[in-house]
Amino acid sequence: MTAPTTTSASQPPDFTKAGRSHYHAAMLASGGELRIAADHLAGLAAECAIKAILIDFLGSRLNAYNRPFNAEVKILDRSKKKLFWTDKHGHLPELWEHLTAVANRRQSAAAGVLFAELVWKNPFADWDVGDRYCDGTAITQQNLDRHLKAAHDLIAAHEQACILGTGPLV
Repeated sequence: MTAPTTTSASQPPDFTKAGRSHYHAAMLASGGELRIAADHLAGLAAECAIKAILIDFLGSRLNAYNRPFNAEVKILDRSKKKLFWTDKHGHLPELWEHLTAVANRRQSAAAGVLFAELVWKNPFADWDVGDRYCDGTAITQQNLDRHLKAAHDLIAAHEQACILGTGPLV
């Protein structure tokens, strides 16, 4: 038996492909009445799509640890049960605030306007990654449908920006 090999540098994330993969898996799970898995995957798909939008079109970058950030925007982060300012793009539902802040700063540019339409209301305000451990009773069909639609809309907006050729706004 050989020891597993490890590399010191991890491969950069491909948020676009990961988002599509999570979305397709979410759709399969929702069709199989696997509501917990479907909702969890819809959130991951949306998170990946948001990070792809932020990096590809709204000026965010990856740091040395392959984590996305935007130095222009500091957001109050509530994810660790304490408040602090951060420029790192973390996870939903707080990640939506980063998308909103960055898109609003870019409203005069084509991509900023395109993505600003998405950010009026956070469809993931009630979403929690910890729900993957729940019994499923808190995840209603209405919530799941809203999360699936939002993930779809984010992925579609990213694809539309690629087709329109809005390019990165750095």
